[in-house]
Order: sequence, then structure tokens, then C-alpha cells
Amino acid sequence: MLERLRQNAGSLGIKIAFGIIILVFIFSFGMGSFSDRKEPVVAYVGGEAISAHEFQKAYEDAVTSMRRQNPGASAEELNTPEFKQAILSQLVNTKLLLGAAQKMGVTVSPAELRAAISSIPAFQSGSGAFDPAIYKNALGQNRTTPKAFEAELMNSQLIQKLQGFSAVASMVGEPEAKGLFQWARETVRLDTLSFPLKPFADQVTPTDAQLAAYYESAKDRFKEPARIRLEFLPITVADLAAAEKISDADVKAQYDASAETFNHPAQLHAKHILLQVPASAPQELVDRTLAEIKGLQAQLKKGASFEALAKKHSQDPGSAPKGGELPWFAEGAMVKPFEDAAKALKPGQISEPVRTQFGWHLIKLEAQRPAGKVPFEEVSAELKKRLAEERAGEKVNEILDQSMDQIAAGVKLAKIAQGLGLTTQKSDMLDMQAVQTIFGLKKEAAETLFALADGAGAKTPLSMEPARGYLLAERIEGAPETLLPLDKVKDQVVNAVKREEGRKLALEKAKAVLAQLSTPEGLAQHKGELKTSAPLDRQSAIALTGGNPQMLQDIFSAANKSWLKQPYELADSVVLARINERIPAPEADWEKEKRIWIGQGAAAFRQELFEALLKNLRATTKVELVRQDLLN
Repeated sequence: MLERLRQNAGSLGIKIAFGIIILVFIFSFGMGSFSDRKEPVVAYVGGEAISAHEFQKAYEDAVTSMRRQNPGASAEELNTPEFKQAILSQLVNTKLLLGAAQKMGVTVSPAELRAAISSIPAFQSGSGAFDPAIYKNALGQNRTTPKAFEAELMNSQLIQKLQGFSAVASMVGEPEAKGLFQWARETVRLDTLSFPLKPFADQVTPTDAQLAAYYESAKDRFKEPARIRLEFLPITVADLAAAEKISDADVKAQYDASAETFNHPAQLHAKHILLQVPASAPQELVDRTLAEIKGLQAQLKKGASFEALAKKHSQDPGSAPKGGELPWFAEGAMVKPFEDAAKALKPGQISEPVRTQFGWHLIKLEAQRPAGKVPFEEVSAELKKRLAEERAGEKVNEILDQSMDQIAAGVKLAKIAQGLGLTTQKSDMLDMQAVQTIFGLKKEAAETLFALADGAGAKTPLSMEPARGYLLAERIEGAPETLLPLDKVKDQVVNAVKREEGRKLALEKAKAVLAQLSTPEGLAQHKGELKTSAPLDRQSAIALTGGNPQMLQDIFSAANKSWLKQPYELADSVVLARINERIPAPEADWEKEKRIWIGQGAAAFRQELFEALLKNLRATTKVELVRQDLLN
């Protein structure tokens, strides 16, 4: 939820339409030179290289930026394969877009580049004029040169021009925007008649023939999977880092050397309770949820624990388990109503209910801190851990180099471990899923272990995720996949048959009742069993329909008071449904919201255009990953 709050703050159009590429510019990745193949290469994009150097620079820039926004971010959060893969994906996208700009003849003139540089406030004197001395000094402090900065800015300007072309092509008129408004804000009340599966399943007494037939048709469900037992040696950054001795002097030196990364803007630390309400929800739902959150507010005024109420009631899955706690955030990080309410509080105070596009919030301000530098004492433990991990990372590579030579020479794993001063371990018999889960291996890596002969070892280290390490392993013994006999799985087969036959009975009953409902007498007979929903938009109807796409489609295309023409199977029931009331989008809101819907329509269209462009570029350009290990 915090991430969603951040993504929706600020300029909505740009952040929606160009969310795929915007990180490139936030992090100032730059593309560097794609022609030099002498240095290690991470990937090729259409035959041009993304070097290990520029990938590493992109990664370091991203980490620096993230730490400035959130000094409490841990090393683990910033060193995951997913984080690195996202950075590489941004580099690939940028390269593809720059190539498209070149083919389309999009250029940035020297005059345009000078104007862009001159407009940046950081390079201006007190009078607001561009100052070359300030420019060079600012770049020097950020460890870059005018040539490198201007190359990156040129790339940014080129893609912004592509953005401009997209904006021109994605103009949305009032009729189209109103159609979007009417489609999104339309709601329906549903009458439903439910037939739970369990009572029908309980009526079923499976015959031996039914059990045998089901068992034969679903044998794959009743197999004992293949299993193996391993002797293994994990080599992870965490294990090696735990043995590293880092002095306080080393930690202080690292803090002083990277002092700028610990500067932060003014920040707030808050907790919140969120009750979700879709932005397009009908007023009745908005008001009902407001009453619920006011009830929580009343409990707080009587002395209830904010943290306890957040854990029990908050619908923010990210913060609720932590008592509603959010990380420190700076101005612009949250959507404006949330930020304004938090800024108006003093530490310890709780806000009135606050409405954002996510729903109703109660906000408790925990603390404030002015712009400044995170004290050494607050980050020393994290810095020590980071230094230990950096040294451990270097040792991992050294150990792998030594081990690979010995593996190639046929040396047994126990002997290799002994030479490294380490000890191998032995596993129980494990199936494929257990091997993947316990060791953090991808399916392909686990399959290499199952393909080994007894006594043989893997020829290469296997990447362990998210442990940030590698596994050396030998197969001790294995057992093949076996089909479990019917008598061993009879209870499972009985339950499966009862459920399957119960579903058939429920469907038959629902069809019979549906035929009755077409007459006044039949409707009167079942009237007491009907349940009428609150007004539902398309988003909230997904939950009621269990995600059944056909039912969702039929609901919003049916006529009022009309029963849908078939029963629908949900997870634990079969249901009949009709439209009790179709509620059109409130016409009175159109004039007030017209500009928003025109903007959202254009933003959505821009996003579609840009996603189509990137999809086409991805489909027509060969992207080859060369060094997967650098992403682990």
C-alpha cells in the first residue's frame, strides 16, 4: 500500500503513462557506451552491449537514491535479484526507446540541451542565472563530468520528446471521457440465491466403481514424487559475513566516505489505519465506511491502542501486521490528502478521518525530523553489516573459483569443503518442491540435481535465492516417482468424488430453481432466500463473483429485474443472480469531475500507446542476457 501511495503522488499523468521508464530518470541511469565489448557484458540489446560497468553504476545510483528517500532501507531489500532485474529491465527499455527515437529521426539540438541545463535550479546563481562554475562544481560533487551528464540529459530529452508525441496522439475528447466516466461509475445491486456445495456433497455415498473411475482419471494427483538425498555445501554471503570482523574504525571511515548518502529531507514517521473504498465507489459505500472508521476513532478516544486496532481492522496489507507503521517519508512521497493531514499533526496526535483514492485513513504521527544527516549511531549497525557483506561477497567469488577447479578435476565435495575449512551437510529424502524451497533453487537448477546419478555431483554452483549465495551438491541416493495405491489415498479420492458429485447436484438444483423463478409463484417460494448486495461497481463485483469472468460480464450487460440465464460455479457454491437495480453514474458529478476523467482517459491512452511501443520493440529486438550471475 505504501508503494501505491507513493506511485500515485505528484504528476499522475506522467507516473501512470511512463511508469515503465520513469525510474531510468529518477535514478539517472544513463546508457553509457554500447559499442565497447572489451569489458564484461551483462546483456546485449539488438547486438549492442550493456556493460557490467554501466549496470553496476545504475545499481549504485539506484541504491543511493533509495537510501536518500528512505535511510532505513536494509541491504537485503536493495540487493535482491528482483531489484537488480528491475534495474536491468529499465536499462533495456531505455536502450530500446533511444533506438526508436533514432529511427524516427527524433533529435535534441545543442540549443535545446543548453536551455535544459540552464533551467535546472541547482546550476543557477542567486539571481537565477546559469553559472558555469556552479555547474561544474555540482557535477564534481556528484562524481560526474559535464560530458557524461550531458549525454545522460540528452537521452532523457529524447525520450521526453517521444513522450510528447504520445501525448499529442492520445488526446481524449469529452464524449470519450464521459463514456469512461459512465462505464466506471455505473453500479448495480444484485439479488443472489446461493446453493452451497457441502450439503449436496454430504448426500453423496460414492460407489467402489466411482472411486476406481476417479482414481484412474486422476492418477497424477496421487503420485509419490521422486525424491533425492543430498550432501551439500551452501556458500552464502550471510554465512560468510557472520564470520567477518569489522572494526568500529572501518565503519566510521565508511560513514565519512559516503556522507552524502545519509543526507535526508525533512521527514515524517507515521502509522495509519486504512479502510479501503474504491475511488469510484457509490456515496452509500463511502458514507458507510466513514461511519466504520469513526467508530474506530471513538475507540481511540476512549484509550484503545492504535497499534492493536490497526492490526485488527486496517486493510493495508503492508502496514497492518506492524500496527499500521509506515517508513519515514518526505514531502511528495505520499498522496496529497494523506501528506497534508500528517503534516498538520504533532507527534502523538491522531487525525480526523482522511479520504484518499484508497479509502478512509486515521493517521497517527509518531515523530518528525528536520532535513539533515542521519546520525552515525543510527546507521552504524547497518553499515557494519553492509561492510561485512561486501567482504563476504568477494570471498564467495574466491571460494567459487577454487571449488570450480576442484570439481572439474573430480575432487569429492567433502574434500573440497575440508580444504576451505568448511563442513558439508546431508539432507533427508526431499522431493522437487522441497529442494526448491529449502535451498532457494529455481526449478531448472533443482532438475539438474534430480538428473544426477547416485554419487555424482553438480558440475557448477547453483544459485540460491534469496540467500545471495551458491550451493555445491552431490546426490547420495534417490527414489523414483511412484503411484500410490488406491487404498493409501482412498480418503482423498472419496472427498474428491463427493465434491465433484455434490457440485453436479448443486447445479441441477440451481437449474431447476432458475426455471421456477420465471413465475411469480416460484419467485415467492424462494424470496426469503434471496440476498441483496450493496451497490457494486466492476471492481467490487469481482469479489462477489469469485473472479468468475463470465458472471462478471453477464452482470453488467443484463437488464433490470432479469435473472441471469445460467447458474454460476464459485469456489464453494453455485449461485443464481439477477439485477435488482442498475444505478447509472451520477450525472451531477460529471461536470465536477470532467477534467479528471479527460486527464485519466488521456493518461490511460498514453500508457497503452507506450506499452504497445515497448512491446513491439521487445518483440522485434533480440535481448540476450549474458551474465545472469550478476543479477543474483
